Amino acid sequence: MIKLLTFLFFIFMPFFVFGQITNNKVKKNNKNFAFNGFLIDYSYQFPIGKLSDKFGNNSNIGVNLINKTENNLFYGFKAGYIFGGEIQDSTIFNNISTENGFVIDGNGTYANIILLQEGFSSNLYAGYAFCFDESNPTGIYLSTGIGFLQHRIRIDTKNQYIPHLNNDYKQGYDQLANGFNTSFSIDYIYYKQNNPLKVFTGIDYSLAFTKDRRVYNFTTQSSNEDKIRYDQLLGIHLGIIIPINRKNKEEFHYF
Repeated sequence: MIKLLTFLFFIFMPFFVFGQITNNKVKKNNKNFAFNGFLIDYSYQFPIGKLSDKFGNNSNIGVNLINKTENNLFYGFKAGYIFGGEIQDSTIFNNISTENGFVIDGNGTYANIILLQEGFSSNLYAGYAFCFDESNPTGIYLSTGIGFLQHRIRIDTKNQYIPHLNNDYKQGYDQLANGFNTSFSIDYIYYKQNNPLKVFTGIDYSLAFTKDRRVYNFTTQSSNEDKIRYDQLLGIHLGIIIPINRKNKEEFHYF
């Protein structure tokens, strides 16, 4: 169902946007407020589908460049660093651990190993803003984008000497995957010219078409299949806006 809704959104969104442009032509002397901005946000994300079998909920710290035009179209680029501490698969080191589930280091003692989720995303996006007032860009912003998403299991051995988990062997366990990403966001932006606090909040959804990038999986002791996976993330985000390249609105009158 989610795949179908996502497909329909990407098919009909361009017609919706351009329909709004046609029906809401802005008069030359009464244009909407345009701005450029640098955005910083935090997103708490929930994996959906098979990705939830691999990872728990995660965080995403993002940076974003946006350009909103006077006809309420906007576009930009955003990138985010993904991190989390919930790895659902407890069998990753079964073939190198003891009966009690411990990995022995090079000194014959129990190794302290921390497993973390790590990744990043980057997207070009565009959309349309439904502003409440022509004098400022406060309103609802709908956008869709395309880009790249990557995730893996980060294996932190705390600089311990563990022969089975040197840098080369870690790659056999980290389950690195990446691929083409699509994104959709609904945001509320609060932006008043006379208020230094400019913020935004909303929900975001990503559907990535990824593949395993390691040839061999040490956990299963088999080659990874060359097939596409559908990795989905649903997030709630909150951020701040730093305006840049403000236009000088001052008028001069000569008598």
